[in-house]
Order: sequence, then structure tokens, then C-alpha cells
Amino acid sequence: MPPRRSHQKSHTGCITCKRRHVKCDETGPPCNRCETRGAACEYASLEGRRGGGGDRDVPIPDPKTTTTPPTDATTSPSFPTIHRHLDLQLMHRWATSTYHSCCTPGAGDQKLWQLTVPALALQHDFLLNGVLALAALESASVLKKDDDPQQSPHYDKYINAAMEYQALALADFRTKLASPPLEDPIAAICFSLMLMVLAFASVQFRRPSSGGSPEEEEESIVKSAIAHFDLVRGAVQVAESGGHEITQNEYVQNLTPFEDLPLVALDPSIADILTTLGELNDTRIVTTAQEGPERRFQEIALWEACKKALNLLQQCFHRCVGLVYRGYALGWLNLTGDGYIQALKLNDRTSLLILMVWGVLVEKLGHDVWWAHEFGSSLVDELAKNDLCTAVDDPSARDLIRRIQELI
Repeated sequence: MPPRRSHQKSHTGCITCKRRHVKCDETGPPCNRCETRGAACEYASLEGRRGGGGDRDVPIPDPKTTTTPPTDATTSPSFPTIHRHLDLQLMHRWATSTYHSCCTPGAGDQKLWQLTVPALALQHDFLLNGVLALAALESASVLKKDDDPQQSPHYDKYINAAMEYQALALADFRTKLASPPLEDPIAAICFSLMLMVLAFASVQFRRPSSGGSPEEEEESIVKSAIAHFDLVRGAVQVAESGGHEITQNEYVQNLTPFEDLPLVALDPSIADILTTLGELNDTRIVTTAQEGPERRFQEIALWEACKKALNLLQQCFHRCVGLVYRGYALGWLNLTGDGYIQALKLNDRTSLLILMVWGVLVEKLGHDVWWAHEFGSSLVDELAKNDLCTAVDDPSARDLIRRIQELI
């Protein structure tokens, strides 16, 4: 057997190549081998690679090429006994797991949420508290997977912490919106997007209410959703009034335009429900024909707002059913316009029924992401019990509510 050919061993190559027992060209990070394989490239120490003494126990990753291994989402977290440790734990969870909750497929925004947002959070309390609130809710969601989450001593603590962080974030953000211009529009826009996720995530952790008090009424899903989306719209408007066009953002430009999303056939049951809703909306034009000018004008405005919202919702059912594109359905409420939001605030029955159908679409998304779990079904259930929806003389409208519930 011929002797092995002698070669010079590398003592300063990257850790990845050493583990694979291959020669490292030491050009990194990343070295050529790791760059070709798309692997994380780490060196024992920067000084060690240059031939110095250095501390070889501290790896020096390159943030441009190194991907952080995700936290195991199935591992139940433990609530720290020291409050400062809680902040550190939640920020770590954000950077290794929770940030995925805000990423949009195809937008290439992973670095934005994993690296840029935590850096911006050091400068803006509303963003920092938003990050911590969402990470705390995700921690609670892991514990909620157990058969009886209330038995976990940590579950309630994460929920309470999340609510405190969220309250601080909202209070600070409202103050910033009331005093434009925004110091950092990018931080405000990121927080606005985070608000949508928080609005969905908060629903599954609501405390059961005994019903009846005005305070409990304010905690309704509809009112909470409107409040959150009002803040989102407000942030976008303030940012754009300061010359920061949202559509020019590099991540927004990477998104596939809504009108370019692939079309799929509409489910027959959904098509029938949308048709019935359209007919119900049209009846307001006929039934108010003899009303005074002021009432007539209001009903026409509501009819137009609901018609626009209904057309957009139909497009969402056509285009937002695939796993990659379901996230677009979350933006439906923002696209409907001020008229529809005002109709919801007025408790217009047709607008509430349209919102109920949107809950059916969101429920499909809830099966894929933790933060949308239970939102759609909870929204449909709440609206089905709404007095304005149940006190309907028209049998076709009562049948409509029943058919919507059957889709959940």
C-alpha cells in the first residue's frame, strides 16, 4: 500500500471545513467551500485565523452569510425569575424564531426582521416593546399546545408580560403618530406590520369574559381589529405625508403585486355566499328609495363601501388560497378603504356579514401560522352572536349566517 502523500495541515481554517475533514482555503468568512455549499462559515477566532494568540473559544460569524439556527418551536420555554433576563430571553427568541412571524414569502425580508428590526428597537421603545410582546406571545403559544396550558406555571406569566409590553408599545406609538413627522419612518412601518400580527395573535390568548360590562365589550375582536388597523393606516399616512412612499420600499417592491397573483377557481359554496351578500347589499338601495336626502346619501355611501370590500374579498378568495399567497388576505381590511372601516364602526349589518366571510378566509391561514390560530373562527363566532346579525327578519340573511358558520 503506497504511503499517504504528505500535506500541510491547516490550523487556521474554518470550523465547518474542519468538521468535514476537508482542506479550507482560509479566505473567509466565508471560505470558498462554505460559500459554494451555502453553509455557515465560522472561524475559531479572528486572531487565530491571522496567526495570533486570540481566544479560540469565541466564533466570529459573518452576519451577511451566517444563518442563525432556529429555536426549536416545540421546546416549552421557562419564564425567568429575573425581569432583565426575560428581556434577554425574548430578544433571543425573536432573533432565532419569532422574526419568521413577520416575514413575507418572496419579499426577501428575513434580514430586515432578524437583524435590522432589533437594531432599530434599541432606538425606538415602541418597536422594542412590540418585539418583546410578540416573542412573549409566541412563547405562550408553545405552552398552549399542551392539553391543559393553564397547568403550566409559565403560561400566564408570558401572557401577562406580552400584554404589558403591547400596552407600552401602543401608548408610545400613538404619541409618536400624534406628533409628526416620524423620526424613523422605517421603524414605524415595521411596527405597523407587527401590529397586524399582534392583532391576530392576541385573540387566542384573550381571557374568557362573563359578558355584559362596557370594559368587556371593548375587548371584542372586531373593535380590537379596527383599533389595530387604524394605527397601521395612520402610520402609513404619516410616513407618506413626510415624503416616504411605502411602495418605493425595497421589500415592498420585491412582493408580487396583488393583481399579478395566480387565479384559482372559486369554491361554489363561497361563490354562493358572496352572491347573496351582494344581493343583500343592493337591497339597501331599494328599501331607502323613499327616505330623506341625508339618510339616502348615507345608505348610498355604505352601499359603495360594502360593494368595494366585497369585490376585494372575492379577489382574495380567487388569489390568496395558496400557502405562499395566503398572507395577502391579511391586508384585505387595509385595502377596503375608510368608507368600509366607517361602516364597521357604525355597526352596519352588511359590513359585519362581509367581515364574517373574511374570517372564513383567515381561518384557512390559521392552520399554517401560530399567530393566526383561532382568529378566523373566533371572529365568525363573535359576529354570529352579534345582535345586529341575529335580529334579521329576512330568512335568506339568517340562512346566510348559517352557511358561513358551516365553512368554519
